[in-house]
Amino acid sequence: MNSKRLHVLLLFLAALPLFSCSGLGDRGIKGGGGGGGSNAHVSVSLYDTPPSGLNILSFTLPIAGISLKPSSGSAIPLTPAVSSVEATRLQTDSALLVDAASVTPGTYTLSVTVGPTTASSNVFINTGSSITYTLNGSSFTCPNNAVCFLPAGAVTTITFSGSLTLSSGEDLWIGLDLNLNNAITTSGGLSVDFTQANVLSYVTTPRSGLPAGAAETIEDFTGAVTAYTSGSSITVQNGVSGQTITAALTTGTEYDVPPVVATSYALCGNLTAQGCIKVGSTVSLSAVLSTSGTLTATEVDVLDHTSVDEVEGVIYPTSTVNVFGLILADKVSASGNAVLGASTTTYGTGILLNVASLSNFSIDTKSLSPAPIGFAATSDLLAGQRVRVQVSNVASGASGITANATNMLLRYSRLTGTATNVSGTSFDFAPPSYVTAFPPTPIAYLYNTTQYDGTTSASGVPAGSTIAIRALFLDNTQPTFAVEKVRVP
Repeated sequence: MNSKRLHVLLLFLAALPLFSCSGLGDRGIKGGGGGGGSNAHVSVSLYDTPPSGLNILSFTLPIAGISLKPSSGSAIPLTPAVSSVEATRLQTDSALLVDAASVTPGTYTLSVTVGPTTASSNVFINTGSSITYTLNGSSFTCPNNAVCFLPAGAVTTITFSGSLTLSSGEDLWIGLDLNLNNAITTSGGLSVDFTQANVLSYVTTPRSGLPAGAAETIEDFTGAVTAYTSGSSITVQNGVSGQTITAALTTGTEYDVPPVVATSYALCGNLTAQGCIKVGSTVSLSAVLSTSGTLTATEVDVLDHTSVDEVEGVIYPTSTVNVFGLILADKVSASGNAVLGASTTTYGTGILLNVASLSNFSIDTKSLSPAPIGFAATSDLLAGQRVRVQVSNVASGASGITANATNMLLRYSRLTGTATNVSGTSFDFAPPSYVTAFPPTPIAYLYNTTQYDGTTSASGVPAGSTIAIRALFLDNTQPTFAVEKVRVP
């Protein structure tokens, strides 16, 4: 992106610019352990310690390499399945980077190379005083209440202290914990610096609260179904990263569709949720990863019976009536539209949505019961919500990418904030400062099916602590947040 297009967006007052970054690779991940005889097998995932005080809307983290170096000889590369990961979703979710790589038994030192990030993709909202910093070699000021780019972060290799000993036939999971609070610094001006202490750490013991036998959970992996055998297995490919995941289907796998299926999302008609899946459907896949690298689907949420042009991301009002901005987190390009299908239309891209003709609103309630309500009209659209939108007339012009919204689905937001007044059914939740239009004391409502990560129940959520939630962000006449997952650091 050239400097002429790099400009500040006043929150609620101006249109979103076209954010772009380089395309991602298309390497895939397949469920199940690899071969290798008596070798060990290593799986690697990435997640994020819930960041406090950061208003990051999109952060693309390149994963340049992962390696294990023996005490003598050459390092063994563990090729990442994707070249970049969108990190804001990692507040509550995890990304699978390596699945059951075959490694010769021995003692190793772990290294991870991240970056370089670009100065035209990572997006934040400044909700404090103006910040002046260097961007693309020039001095740049981000005013209060503006959406701006973060400066670039240089490629950095992080070598961890200590060692990993792998024995013959061992299955090892490594969890990489990203801490963006440590990578984004304000000392001497805003910067992204991966050389700071504790930007990455790792564990080999699964976090508490995960299902029995799980090393990790891979949740809400969204994409098109490329292979499907009912009751046996499903393969899903993401439309932005190109990453492919295959998971086994069992009698315990749950199948969901948005509740309004005849007139808007899914279009399954009289089909059951399971019967609505076919090659070419768009789904959200959640799965459990075992230490051996086997992926078993826990939930398949059908978003579209047949894939259509679609975008998903965080929305904001603009100064133009019936136009909302969306910062892209996911996309499906089914029609062959050149703008939507372009590799430059990726994480952090700004899209202007015309909602003048939008009349169909749905909520992706998944397994929450009773089903939340509070998303039925444009008056229910609030800054900070995450939505999925079926679109038409996608085009690129002087103001960036524009599209007409035809159907809209409220999806789960990932938010980090402070929990107080914790009970078994709810807690007060103070979200990031850019999330607006909620009551003075927004309430996060818990369900019997709410998942916990880092703890085993609501009683393990420390009052006054910083936590992350994956929740439906509803209008302010209802409980504000319907919580599907809580992550406690």
